[in-house]
Amino acid sequence: MLCQKCKKARAEIKLPYLGLRLCRGCFCKLIEKRVKKEIRSKKLINEKEKILLLDNNSKEAKISEHIIRAAYNNRVDLLKVKVNALKIGHLSEKTKEIIKKNKIKQVIIPWNLDDEIIYFTENLFNKGDFKFLSHFTQDKIFYIKLLRNVLESECLLFANCRKFKFKDKPEKDRQKKVIKNMLDKIDKKHSETKFSLLKSIDSLNNTIKIN
Repeated sequence: MLCQKCKKARAEIKLPYLGLRLCRGCFCKLIEKRVKKEIRSKKLINEKEKILLLDNNSKEAKISEHIIRAAYNNRVDLLKVKVNALKIGHLSEKTKEIIKKNKIKQVIIPWNLDDEIIYFTENLFNKGDFKFLSHFTQDKIFYIKLLRNVLESECLLFANCRKFKFKDKPEKDRQKKVIKNMLDKIDKKHSETKFSLLKSIDSLNNTIKIN
């Protein structure tokens, strides 16, 4: 079967929530376009300021770097700092020093759509405060979840298509594993579930900010 976009290459990737079968090239273009639209519509990036990418050697970190460099034709001053563990809202002393030394005001977190839903659900069960939902500001630094509207499965496909080398660490937190498995099961039956949940989370987040 041929790609339903370009009508030339073989369709190797199926996207059930869109009802599309795409070739690798068209799939990558679709993801890049989605992320670039998020950047523009929410004015996430200030090209004049330095950007720090938290690099945990994951597929999300590799894709974030690729898309930023492609979107801005290497015009932005993108720095990277290696992080072993990624805990949202918390930075190592080494990272804090780099931020201070380079006067960083925007930081990219390697974070996908699944991460966002799991974070929300976990805090819902634990009666959390949701202060790190969406893109957020902390201590005058803007934290950007560049791949927040990209599924983890899509990140994996993209990384493989681009032949990125990465190493994802297995999730050790039992509660997060349970939530992820539950969401994956629902998503298999209803392919649009995670995107619908993200929209609901955004609506709730806007309500929280207003109140």
